[in-house]
Amino acid sequence: MKNLSVLFIVLLLPSLLWAQGTRIKVLSVHDGDTLTAVDVSSNTRVKVRLMGVDTPEVDFMKETQGDVALAARDFLRSLIPADGIITLSEDSQIDKHGRILGRLLNGKTELNIEMLKNGWGMIYFIYPFEKRVVSDYSKASKEAYDNRLGIFSNDYRDTQEPYQFRMRVQKQVGRNPVGDLELKKVVPPEEINKIPVWKRVFFPNYEMAYQNGYN
Repeated sequence: MKNLSVLFIVLLLPSLLWAQGTRIKVLSVHDGDTLTAVDVSSNTRVKVRLMGVDTPEVDFMKETQGDVALAARDFLRSLIPADGIITLSEDSQIDKHGRILGRLLNGKTELNIEMLKNGWGMIYFIYPFEKRVVSDYSKASKEAYDNRLGIFSNDYRDTQEPYQFRMRVQKQVGRNPVGDLELKKVVPPEEINKIPVWKRVFFPNYEMAYQNGYN
């Protein structure tokens, strides 16, 4: 019942909650893109997912991506100040799992960008998304890829993409059409590897992709 109560409170949070930036205190970091925190003003416990960032899985359905997942988690931990207090961006929202999905800020430093720029995650957007944010994240991810940082380094070059890892564990093929951010092409899920990881965006269906200029 306690978890249901927390979820109910989170789902009722108004969109204006983040209008001027909500301060949260990080309690724990599960992996490179997920953490547990407390809203400083309301003392509400919340789960937070980094918008647009997908990092290796520490524990997904009792399977793990091992050392690379721990390295991504530890890098996110290193970005959090000693007092644990960071700020949620005003465009944060609630995802289908009841988590806050947002950009996390430590002063002027955006943690999401830092994770991508240092190669500890891949961009992960499912439409609708803000084109400017996607473009910025794509550039950060390409920088990490070109410089062979993090999961793109020689140490972790065999790392399976987190999205593909989750599909494999669930014995599934992806369900979302995949778009090429630069070429504005869309391919079926089984052809995802035709699109470089720093240019991928996902759509709920082909019609949505076509309406946004992908073909």
